[in-house]
Amino acid sequence: MSLEHAILGFLREGPMTGYDLKNVCFDESASHYWTADQSQVYRTLDRLESRKLIRAKRERQTTRPDRKVYSMTDAGTVELDAWIARTDPPPPLRDPFLIRLRFASDLPADDLLGLLRDRRGALQERLESLRVRSAEEPAEPPDRAALLHRLTLDAAVADVRAGIDWIDDSLELLEARIEQEDPTPPGGQSRLFSPTRGARGTVTDEGSAT
Repeated sequence: MSLEHAILGFLREGPMTGYDLKNVCFDESASHYWTADQSQVYRTLDRLESRKLIRAKRERQTTRPDRKVYSMTDAGTVELDAWIARTDPPPPLRDPFLIRLRFASDLPADDLLGLLRDRRGALQERLESLRVRSAEEPAEPPDRAALLHRLTLDAAVADVRAGIDWIDDSLELLEARIEQEDPTPPGGQSRLFSPTRGARGTVTDEGSAT
């Protein structure tokens, strides 16, 4: 998605300052599918203004510095509508985690499995956050715009849940492969599982606390 078109979309909903676009739109409304930092927002606003897709109006404030409020032009509306109607292929996947995983075969077993478990924990936290946001949305969206916003949240939830399912399947496959390559000797303890700790954290050979 183009940051320019995202900004045009938000400005079609109403005039805003760069601060509002960053803190209200990207940090809150769209944070589950698109992010932008403050400098990116202002650089993009300058480009859109130079292309006459938006206009800026300086508003005086009595107790604060003047602010620039941006709004759509007719040319901006035409540009946005043409972009929305366009069909693009899915964007290429670029995930640093998958690159690390691809070359992690030399890691000790515990570290390799920990890599996946840490990722799962991060995804679980994101899932809980998305569920909280979804619960705050009206059960029956009042209009089409609200429904489409709800669908973006549903898409984010589905994507994170799919990631968690993939990690669970991957952990199962890796644990089985590690056991095949380095089976636990008779009477020994699998390196896939931590010793059982008692209330005081002392561990015996039998796995019971002393």
